Amino acid sequence: MSSNIDPGDAAYQAWQLTKNGERMEQYGHPFTDYTMVRRIFGVLTNFKHNLTVQEAIMFMVAVKLARLMKSLDNEKMHEDSLVDAIGYLNCLHMADARDQLLDAPLHVLGDMEFWRDKPTEA
Repeated sequence: MSSNIDPGDAAYQAWQLTKNGERMEQYGHPFTDYTMVRRIFGVLTNFKHNLTVQEAIMFMVAVKLARLMKSLDNEKMHEDSLVDAIGYLNCLHMADARDQLLDAPLHVLGDMEFWRDKPTEA
């Protein structure tokens, strides 16, 4: 079994979608997008487990890996899931980098944010 997509092309397609392309335009920065995802997950689970932004993204990586495993069982690579998995890993990197910025909250619980140094309004 082989994929029709070049590994470099898959990585580039994923980068284009997440970094400055269609997904960034639709959903915004992954840190902001997955902050909302984790808040929704918290509400759905009655806050029994508060995901971090990074854990919310890793959940999506797990979804794509499960789909890739199924496609491998069928001996046909599902190329869209491959590109998506790479894209989610890029989102993880982007969200982690943003989380390290001084103007990012240390923790977000529900709608409460705990800041290193609360940004001042200009």
